[in-house]
Order: sequence, then C-alpha cells, then structure tokens
Amino acid sequence: MSTRKGRALQFRQAQEQAPKWVGEYGELLMLASGTGLAPMVPLLHSITDNAEDETFVTLVGCFKTFEGIYLKTFLQEQARFWNVRTFFVLSQENSPEQLPWSYREKTRFGRLGQDLIEELVGSCRRKPFALVCGSTEFTEDMAKGLLRAGLAEDSYFLF
Repeated sequence: MSTRKGRALQFRQAQEQAPKWVGEYGELLMLASGTGLAPMVPLLHSITDNAEDETFVTLVGCFKTFEGIYLKTFLQEQARFWNVRTFFVLSQENSPEQLPWSYREKTRFGRLGQDLIEELVGSCRRKPFALVCGSTEFTEDMAKGLLRAGLAEDSYFLF
C-alpha cells in the first residue's frame, strides 16, 4: 500500500506489523478514550520494535480514574523510548497527590478539551497525523477539536 497526503486510510483489524504508512509521518498524535486504546497498541508497539522507525508518538489516554487506565505497565515501558510521550486525562479525579510520582507531570484532570488539544498539537515536533478512537461522542469532539487546532481533515483518522 502506498500512501500520500490526502489518501484515506482504512483499518480492519489490529495488525502484528504496522501498515507501511506508519513510517511516512514524522509524528503521530494518538487520542484514545477507554478501550479506544486497543487499536493504538499494535501501532505503538510496531514503531518501538523497529529501530529504523523514527516516528515520534504522543499518546493521550482518557480514562475516568487512575485505577481505570488500561495497560499501565505497557504504556510505562513504551514511554521510556526516546520517541514516545504518554499523557493521561482523568475525568473523575482532580488531585495529583493521589497519583504515583511518575504520573503527576503527565496527567491532567477533567476532559480533553480544546485548550489541551491545541497544546498537544502545538507541542508536536512536526505537524502530526492524528489517530482517534473512543466513543462516538469522544471521536466527534476530537475531530472538531483537531480541525480547530489547525489540522486538515486528511491529517487525522477516526476509528
């Protein structure tokens, strides 16, 4: 499969190897809510497993509580790679004192709103390609937010 800017991407199932297009983008911004993290995992894993792949990844996981974060150990391991950053947004917690030290600086409270979307897009080293997966409402809100943050419709994919 060849890719170029403006081409639609389709995902049918999780893959053991990343689609060939993954290395085509300099930076991926992954926005996941709850179980929406699932399709991000094989993509993230394939990037960090490939020493030749220099794609930067910013993964934002949105969960109700710290206890509800899926795959904590895996995400901690992935965040140790030079090209991976992880952030968390917790909607039903409001105090960093309840979190382990390793999560305090990379966790926000409330919802993933427009200000944080713009901050995340702006913090990317290059204009990112965004992947969004979550509930229908989350996905729609993120699409609107990404457009307002300056990404074109062909610069994100909604699972």
